[in-house]
Amino acid sequence: MTSPTDTDAAARLARRYPPSRTPRWLWVAIAVTLAVVGGGWMIWAALHGANPAVSAKIVSFSVTSDQTVDVHVTTQRPDPSRPGVCTVIVQAESYDTVGQYPIELAPGTETLEDHHVTVRTFKRGTSASIRSCEAR
Repeated sequence: MTSPTDTDAAARLARRYPPSRTPRWLWVAIAVTLAVVGGGWMIWAALHGANPAVSAKIVSFSVTSDQTVDVHVTTQRPDPSRPGVCTVIVQAESYDTVGQYPIELAPGTETLEDHHVTVRTFKRGTSASIRSCEAR
């Protein structure tokens, strides 16, 4: 019996694993392009989403009955001269939305505003949250 030489082994490996048809520089160019586009989008998204025109947060809420929930909301607008709307929702224990209330924000002079609202529900609510805030 004869043992295979190094050249025989190399030839067998070359036949089994042929070189790629796509040049390496093309893969590098594609990766760099994707990194630049993805990085640019990530920076834009971070800067755009970091300073919303209107934002709100629930300070507290109190379930007063099976049909009402009192909610204390603080809204913030960097430009208080722009009107906006924030929607408060109330959910039941089953996570169903059982009530909602749009807080209309008229143009004003204060960047921070407190709002006390009573949300009517068709079933007992157990939590309150902000669904959305939009500038108009």
